[in-house]
Amino acid sequence: MNAPIEASRRAFMLGMSAIGVGTAAAHRSTDTAATRITPIKAPTADEGVTVRWLEEAPKTTTGSSWGVPWARGTVRKGMEFALSTKSGRTVPVQTWPLAYWPDGSIKWTGHAVGTDAGRETTLHLKKGKPAAAQHSVSVRRHGDRIIMANGVVKVVLNTSGRTLIEKVERGGRVTGSDGRLIMTTTNSPDGTRHTHESAGRIEAADVEQHGPVRGVVKLTGHYSPRRGKHAIPWSVRVYLGADGESFRIVHSFTWRGDPEKTFISGLGLRLDVPMDDPTHNRHVRFSGADRGVWGEPVRVLTGLRREPGEKVDAAQVAGKATPPVSDWAEEVRDGYRDLAEWNDFSLIQSSADSFTVRKRTSEKYRWLADAGYGDRASGFAYVGGVSGGLGVGIRNFWQQFPRALDIGNAAGDVATVTLWSWSPHAAPMDMRPYDGAGHGLALAYEDGRYGFGRPDGVSRSTDMEIWAFEATPERNRIADLAATLSAPPQLVTTPQTYHAAGVFGQWSLPDRSTKALRTLESGVDATIDFYISQVEQRHWYGFWNFGDVMHTYDADRHSWRYDVGGYAWDNAELGSDAMLWYSFLRTGQAKTFRLAHAMTRHVSESDTYHAGDFVGLGSRHNVLHWGCGAKEARVSESFTKRFMYYTTADELVGDWMRTSLKVDETLLKFDPLRDILDDQHRAPTRLRIGPDWYALVSNWLTEWERTGDTKWRDRITTGMKDIASFPAGLFTGEAGGVVGFDPKTAHLTNFHKGDYKGGYNLAMAFCGDLILFEAIDLVKQKDFRDKVLEFARYVQAPSKEKIKHFGFDFNPKVFKTIYSRVTAWAGAQLDEPTVRKRGWQEYLDDPAGKPWPAAEHVSGTEVLVPIDEIPAGDIATNDAAQRGLALFELLAIAPHEAP
Repeated sequence: MNAPIEASRRAFMLGMSAIGVGTAAAHRSTDTAATRITPIKAPTADEGVTVRWLEEAPKTTTGSSWGVPWARGTVRKGMEFALSTKSGRTVPVQTWPLAYWPDGSIKWTGHAVGTDAGRETTLHLKKGKPAAAQHSVSVRRHGDRIIMANGVVKVVLNTSGRTLIEKVERGGRVTGSDGRLIMTTTNSPDGTRHTHESAGRIEAADVEQHGPVRGVVKLTGHYSPRRGKHAIPWSVRVYLGADGESFRIVHSFTWRGDPEKTFISGLGLRLDVPMDDPTHNRHVRFSGADRGVWGEPVRVLTGLRREPGEKVDAAQVAGKATPPVSDWAEEVRDGYRDLAEWNDFSLIQSSADSFTVRKRTSEKYRWLADAGYGDRASGFAYVGGVSGGLGVGIRNFWQQFPRALDIGNAAGDVATVTLWSWSPHAAPMDMRPYDGAGHGLALAYEDGRYGFGRPDGVSRSTDMEIWAFEATPERNRIADLAATLSAPPQLVTTPQTYHAAGVFGQWSLPDRSTKALRTLESGVDATIDFYISQVEQRHWYGFWNFGDVMHTYDADRHSWRYDVGGYAWDNAELGSDAMLWYSFLRTGQAKTFRLAHAMTRHVSESDTYHAGDFVGLGSRHNVLHWGCGAKEARVSESFTKRFMYYTTADELVGDWMRTSLKVDETLLKFDPLRDILDDQHRAPTRLRIGPDWYALVSNWLTEWERTGDTKWRDRITTGMKDIASFPAGLFTGEAGGVVGFDPKTAHLTNFHKGDYKGGYNLAMAFCGDLILFEAIDLVKQKDFRDKVLEFARYVQAPSKEKIKHFGFDFNPKVFKTIYSRVTAWAGAQLDEPTVRKRGWQEYLDDPAGKPWPAAEHVSGTEVLVPIDEIPAGDIATNDAAQRGLALFELLAIAPHEAP
């Protein structure tokens, strides 16, 4: 009986394919007084799009890069774009392609601006000739060096050796030199035994962008002298923008080694700074919390028993050149050389709520540890004199503690400044497991495979900025620069533009037109606000932790289950990151963007393997981010990383997505079903159609649209044709969809075992529906599309409908909310209103689909410190993620059936 199922010609002609339903089709008005369905028209390149700052227009900016989506066929290769303000002032902009539609037209354009774009809140981008920058960027190779310059700053990079940055110049004067990577390791967790220092050795240097607004150079290498499989790789990108006095550095490293023997005790970038001014005209600055600035000279002239003079005091406090010594008060003039010269300074962020400033005269003598203190330093430092110096900064300084900024030899001829990603003033990085064995799925919800909870191959990045100054910057200027570090100015476009372009599959704009929808939309907003509050209250900060949230709550302890196996860190389980990104796309809210951005950075680094045995896989949720024995393609899949890549044009997350392509071969070694099914010899390895194959499809689809290389499309087509040939389609296979997989050919093998037996609850849980809907719109395979429709039409159908279609009944065992939009999609494709309504009803009837009640405050002896919690028992982020995603999709797929 298994009759083929096809979409009606009417539905197909109306454009109700996967993308069409969510984009070309209507969305409900965000005006609560309106109820009609209104179409959204995608802008043309001639009309252009609005571009705005994520937050308010910044007082200062080091530049910004962002992405803009375009409807299919709208933008052709080589098209130029111009950027302007409301008043008509042109702003220099650089443009490049980020992704292509199957017809070769551009799907996403990447753009960059320099420092002069931050004067107005909104800008307009349209087809046209871009304005020229006053100080454009050039990047050129000269022998074994790469020279980046913009007319203000010149940065000379080496292409080999241990010195990355040969020198930094401004106005012909060297303000920094000998920039090198430093890593110190010890062989004990308390750092009391042997300590070794390694340097970053350059092995490759590539110019990725030449200007005129943005230059990018990528350096890669290993920390030397470590060798073999324990050699720790690193990458550094150097960014220089037009008109700026600073350049950006993004450093990443991949942890390799034996966690029982290797403890990183310091990880940093060190530069030399020439010191030409007399020590009383040399200055050190640190930024503290908010707009606080700590600033002192190397030789202090204020606060003495005898005053040198008001003008001297005022100049030194301001960081300006003092009057000549001959103009000072006689007693000070004759004796100032006997005053202490402070040589070394440190800003140390030891926790998310504590920093200290200390200084000393020499390594022979003790530190004065009470020079300054506070809670959250923003991470800026300056060392130099009245004739210029170097400013440095680390983003997420307190959020990713332990951090530090060290200044050494400030009283000498050449000072040093070290930006510590991992502070040597803290305990060494301890990557050992939290216990000697896993604790099982039955109670702790933990996959306890011995030896699999190791960190070998996880990565972490640090975002830094270097300024070349012609003089000691004023305190207000430092505060402005520190604010830029804390919240880098980011350009974005509007929710309407994102939506109308037809990217990222099925999703809707917010709809509050009915009481029921207002409740659902407000529930999503409240969930995001609660996440933000929990990050702060529970202090989900730290070098490896920042960006993640916890998975499940323990109401008895008034605590998230931070110590219980698979209930601790979320690791983007069931699409937490996707829910946040879709929320941002729908609303444009800065708070949601910042949370989503941090989570994607975290998941793609701390939760994903970039080297070693598990390369390309991610790690399931656990007490430690890499601690679970289950290594999954669903964690590392590119689908959820694309949001950040395309909206920000971030090259590093682009690198991480390419790493995910390696998972195909990794599955040969680690069959996902090896522990629950008997060995097989019919295929090179096995996987589940969902979520495993869907994750691979997302990787291939992303690489195809980024490069236009059809070999990646063909891998998708191969699997689609294979599934279309399986009689049971997406209901094929035991254990929820097990089939054979050949990484070399991308073919899938039907084992003819366990069809229709159920357990498909996880198949769509990790954005599988969104991946499929987008893939079948881009890869035209009608037979496969019909199999997807069959699965979607009957996965939540009543028994009588399954018996009528298949000739027998079966229980797919799926979650209501997760599959609600799958059912509704089938109803939309087949033009069956009752099925669309069924999708909505499955969602509305599921307790997991209902918004959490308002948080309640808990204080007193029940808790260590006052906290807020949801009074609904043991809540889980799984429910929150799927609840939001279901709402966003259902409103796009079946808007007329919305409550």
